[in-house]
Amino acid sequence: MGKNLWVYLLISLFCIACSTENGERESDACRFISGLGDAPLSNQFRVKVNGVEASVEKIGKIDIPIHYSQMVYDETKPVQIEVIVDNPIQSYVISPLRKGIKAKAEGNRLLFTVDKAAYLLVKINNLEDLYLLINPVTDYQAQVCDKEIINVLKFGVDTTGVSKDTKKIQAAIDEASRKQAVLYFPKGKYHTGELYMRSNMTVLLADEALIMGSTDPSDYQDKSLIRMDSVSNFQMLGYGTVDGAGWAGLRRNGAREFHLVYASNCKDVLYDGVVLRDPTFWNTRVYRSERFHMKNLKILNNRPYKNWTNTDGVDFDSSVDCSLVNAVIHAGDDNVVVKGLDSERVFATERILFDNILTVSNSAAAKIGTETCVEYFRDVTFKNIDVVKCKRGMVINGFDSARIENVRFENITIEGFDFNGAEAPRLVDFEITDNSWRECTGNCAIDGVEISNVNVLTNLNGVESQIFGKDGVHNINNVVIRDCRVLGRPISSSVDINLSVNPFVKKIFFISD
Repeated sequence: MGKNLWVYLLISLFCIACSTENGERESDACRFISGLGDAPLSNQFRVKVNGVEASVEKIGKIDIPIHYSQMVYDETKPVQIEVIVDNPIQSYVISPLRKGIKAKAEGNRLLFTVDKAAYLLVKINNLEDLYLLINPVTDYQAQVCDKEIINVLKFGVDTTGVSKDTKKIQAAIDEASRKQAVLYFPKGKYHTGELYMRSNMTVLLADEALIMGSTDPSDYQDKSLIRMDSVSNFQMLGYGTVDGAGWAGLRRNGAREFHLVYASNCKDVLYDGVVLRDPTFWNTRVYRSERFHMKNLKILNNRPYKNWTNTDGVDFDSSVDCSLVNAVIHAGDDNVVVKGLDSERVFATERILFDNILTVSNSAAAKIGTETCVEYFRDVTFKNIDVVKCKRGMVINGFDSARIENVRFENITIEGFDFNGAEAPRLVDFEITDNSWRECTGNCAIDGVEISNVNVLTNLNGVESQIFGKDGVHNINNVVIRDCRVLGRPISSSVDINLSVNPFVKKIFFISD
């Protein structure tokens, strides 16, 4: 029997052992992911699936604490979810509202059934947010069974999170790259500073593996926890967690603008299944990269009560053929963003897709800009986005000098707006300007934007919309608003969305079937 097959069998046995160990907490069709042990379990919620208790973690270090329970669901049969709180349930909401999940409150218990994997946000009474992260089943081990698997423990790495093992983990990464192998992190807490990913390798995280960032800013030479420079043919797979320690102490110790994941000049990259938590700044920035794909991600950032903390979700910046599909993003700034900071214009920004995402934001839900230095943005699609809360819904801010063409906002549901803070909420915010919070030229042009099947599930009292060009050359042209509704009523004119337009906008079409 080959050495690699033995390693694969050992990993499989490890996973079976974990399942057996947690067997009393397993439910038909669901596998629960236990608490990671870096923070206390929830003091507000208990969750059961078909009567079996699941772990509920609390992220209490951020400005507004959140709670979450993570599981893997094979969809072979419907499962009953039971959420238990201390006091009788007076009110509740289960988002995405688009899914129409029917629930029943019985005293202090909320009961409902799901038959599909989904990321849900449950709000009960005036309690903190509870996320149910119900992942689809993916056999990550099967995806890498033909490769050599290197266990990070081979390098003497501490699994308790006490020792800071940056050098040891980096050595393991470097060896996995040399061997074009898989670096496996079993259950445990791995305390580290900045890690430099390499080409031709896979990082495989066990369900209860936690890569935990240092709170010392000097441990991050390039201001990111997961650093990828000129990396190709790389994967990070599994239901494990990467935590940037932003509000655990890194920010308090002076760190600013540290990304959780920063990738530049990368090709053929996949992130699948991972929880990405608590950066000090943007969670994930992908710059000058091609074919960078992310799916089944859970992005949990700090979100303050009002205004913002620059904790964006995912920013595809000056990149081509990139996507984020099936995700939840809890963020203190913009959720899904397309930028163009490459002022040298080596790259344009094109063929970007955001699809099937649940978002909570203090700023923009779906956005292009403000950084628009590349030659052009083209073929950018935001679709199947469920917006629980945002300050601005659909945004294009052309503050620099790009052509922005063929942008689509499709099948977007907006459940509510955030009225806290200085900005007025906006449903649509398209603007070319040379007068803003930063130095800008506003020499952009926007041509060809379609907003279709957008449903706003709240009234627009106090919510504005604007479409403003800068001048006769730097203008906005061909905006189509098709089959959109507010509280079920068709949007057929600018009046229906409190839309202001200036003279440098041409051809806005309202179309309703």
